[in-house]
Amino acid sequence: MSYGSVSTVACSCSSKPSIVIRDLLRNRYLRSTAVLAAVGLCGLLGATSNAGAQTTTTSTTAPAMSSLDGAGTASSSTAAATTTTGTTSASTSTATATGSSATAPGSTSPTAAATATTSASGGLGSTRFGLSTVLACRKSINAISYAGGANAGSPKGSSFHVCTNGQITAYGNGSSASSSAILYQLPSASKIPAGKELFEHTCSSCHGSQAEGTDAAPPLKGVGPATVDFWVTTGRMPAATPLQEQADRKPARYNKQQADEIAAFINSLDPAAPYIPRVNLKGANVATGASLFALNCAACHTILGAGDELAYGTFAPSLHTATKRQVAEAIRIGPGNMPRFSGNLNDNEVRDVVAYVTEYIQHPVDRGGAGLGGIGPVTEGFVALLFGVGGFMLICFWIGERA
Repeated sequence: MSYGSVSTVACSCSSKPSIVIRDLLRNRYLRSTAVLAAVGLCGLLGATSNAGAQTTTTSTTAPAMSSLDGAGTASSSTAAATTTTGTTSASTSTATATGSSATAPGSTSPTAAATATTSASGGLGSTRFGLSTVLACRKSINAISYAGGANAGSPKGSSFHVCTNGQITAYGNGSSASSSAILYQLPSASKIPAGKELFEHTCSSCHGSQAEGTDAAPPLKGVGPATVDFWVTTGRMPAATPLQEQADRKPARYNKQQADEIAAFINSLDPAAPYIPRVNLKGANVATGASLFALNCAACHTILGAGDELAYGTFAPSLHTATKRQVAEAIRIGPGNMPRFSGNLNDNEVRDVVAYVTEYIQHPVDRGGAGLGGIGPVTEGFVALLFGVGGFMLICFWIGERA
């Protein structure tokens, strides 16, 4: 009976195909299977299409390297970045990180810099998942000649990183470029040839053709871009007299662009930190900066940054003409006799000190009248003697003449 029933159904199905189709469409399991098959087919076609692109610029997920500030978070944009390493470009996942595939770190502002942590072109391996990109970035960070960790201006202690083609190009202490108190940026690699030419014409006679150092000047390999930028932009280098006890600040021979070029070349010989800082004063606390300056800097520079004489013919220079970048660089690199403040001042505190120097010291509010140079009681006493006692003597002479 059962076999006959089956036979009857089979005959009924073969005789009425429309009824079979209707029953299949009503089957919820079959509909789900069809939808999944369609999605899988679309994904396969999309992967094949993406594999045909020559280069990509992407920020990808890598849970094992989550310390690279968001390597575990993908960041994409609908606008495609212009690539320079291939013949075609893919806009499926375009990171906003700075670098050779976007805008060079040395020529952007902190607000225009990266909001993702890792960007890479196709030559680094599997950029689809980003693991080799993150590993290359981590290798670049570990290779930097700077032992400092947290609060030292080093990428090894920073929470935000930007990598381009496997090289660390920017870092900071925030979750993005705009939220970092200080964004440390590497000059673009495109500036290296021009920097090499400037170095050979101006610096190699003392520091050696490969910055290896000579009897007249120390080696520059491994000093970091911030060190080079500080000495060049303050006019202390090229030095007027080699082997002098302390280089004086003078009008800079090279502009900012040329200083970046020299820094890029020297850093290419031995990558090092700190990179050139860009200080974001938004959120800075001048009162905190004044306290930190009084504790760490006033003993040499005086509380109002006028500078003072030190031992053995050295001196602490005036801070009245220092820029934001130069103040931050001096704190991180410790030029000359100045100590390097690494480990005890974080980037937020350095920003507060920079705000105090550039806002209060350089633009004081003299509520009592003339500031008299801000030097303090020595100047005030001199003015009192000159005009007070001098004026009193003139009055005495006037009275004597009348008598």
